[in-house]
Amino acid sequence: MAFGLGKLRQMEIKRCDNLEQVIKEEGPITMVEEAITDSSKIISIFPRLRCITVESCPNMTSFYMGSKGLECPSLVEIKIIDCSNMTTFVCTISRDEDKEVIIGDEVDNVTVIFSDKVAFPNLEKIRISHLRNAKRIWHSTLHKNSFSMLKELIVEECDVLLNIFPPFLLGVFQRLEKLIVIDCASLEEVFQFQVQGLNTEETDVVASQLREVILVRLPRLKHVWTKYHKGNISFESLQQVGIRDCWNLKTLFPFSIAKGLQQLERLAIDNCGLEEIVSNNDEGSDEQEIWFAFNQLSFLILWHLPYLTCFYPRMHRTTWSALKKLKMAGCMRIKIFGHEESQIPNSLFLIEK
Repeated sequence: MAFGLGKLRQMEIKRCDNLEQVIKEEGPITMVEEAITDSSKIISIFPRLRCITVESCPNMTSFYMGSKGLECPSLVEIKIIDCSNMTTFVCTISRDEDKEVIIGDEVDNVTVIFSDKVAFPNLEKIRISHLRNAKRIWHSTLHKNSFSMLKELIVEECDVLLNIFPPFLLGVFQRLEKLIVIDCASLEEVFQFQVQGLNTEETDVVASQLREVILVRLPRLKHVWTKYHKGNISFESLQQVGIRDCWNLKTLFPFSIAKGLQQLERLAIDNCGLEEIVSNNDEGSDEQEIWFAFNQLSFLILWHLPYLTCFYPRMHRTTWSALKKLKMAGCMRIKIFGHEESQIPNSLFLIEK
């Protein structure tokens, strides 16, 4: 039946308590169906489908189950909300004497939501919420061009999710503009640039178009950006950063990323365990004088950060030429103003002679 829905543009499935899959392959694929597959590995069922919404389907384990992967060439938006048993979007199976065997699409023995069996070349928006058993979002290798157009990612209440972006995919999401992560109890990292014992060094520079990052109520978050490979990725387009209720987070920006935040306009940090905003430079820089230029920053909130002791733990200079609004309270260990000749780097603003 699904092959007769070639003109379908929008799909909404809500409150289907017993539904386990939206599409399930029944029996071997026919010769007619085989003709629209990509090298017999990917099948295109909905060539014009632009939006998929699946909501409040507690027994759904996957959107599609079949012997091939799934391509939706026109898909622009996916919403998966309150499907607590879903662990993967596409579940591939093999058949042996009429028995179905699930083919695992895993990374480190962990099932991923989007494997290399999905092809979404024009997808721009993803929202996933209340996926209680999902530990990872992406496979370490994705289908060619899949997700390369993604602009917005919203992740909410995925209790066992470990990270958002693994190191294998630095270049795939460079068009991402907006990232929101809320109430993910196990999340420890957002941008993971390293895996222990694995060299993920890249030769090409990736210029991220990320403009907005909002992170709220992530109690185990240790790093927004893990140890940074200098020169491999740039976040120079970043304009707004908001962090709230992340008490395990000790530092926000790695040194090399902070040096490139020329377009940052708004920075708000509220109720966090932050000790410093920019981490110590351990990347071998030979700079004699360290200078941070926040020439577009007009709005700065530092609210209830009882462990914050400094902006950056070494001697440095900062410029805040566009700052219009500063809100600061509950930061008992840091001074707002200090003298240039002071050797103690615990002042937010230095007064020059």
